[in-house]
Amino acid sequence: MIVRLLFFILVFAIGWIIYRQFAKAIMAKSKSVKKMQTKKPHEEAMVKCATCGTFVPASHAVYDHNQTPFCSVEHKIEHQS
Repeated sequence: MIVRLLFFILVFAIGWIIYRQFAKAIMAKSKSVKKMQTKKPHEEAMVKCATCGTFVPASHAVYDHNQTPFCSVEHKIEHQS
């Protein structure tokens, strides 16, 4: 009787240890996946065109000598006229 109880406890303990190892591995994997998914793409400042008011990325804007942003060369010329 006591041998069966000890055997049951041993089997339960081994099963519990194996379960915890798998759970830990799955948690670590899901955390790394979440970390990769939550990375934000590169965000860039938006500037407003002085002529039409359209917002464009700062790297795509056309600037005049006063560093006034425009969405296109045509709007830059139109604003200078």
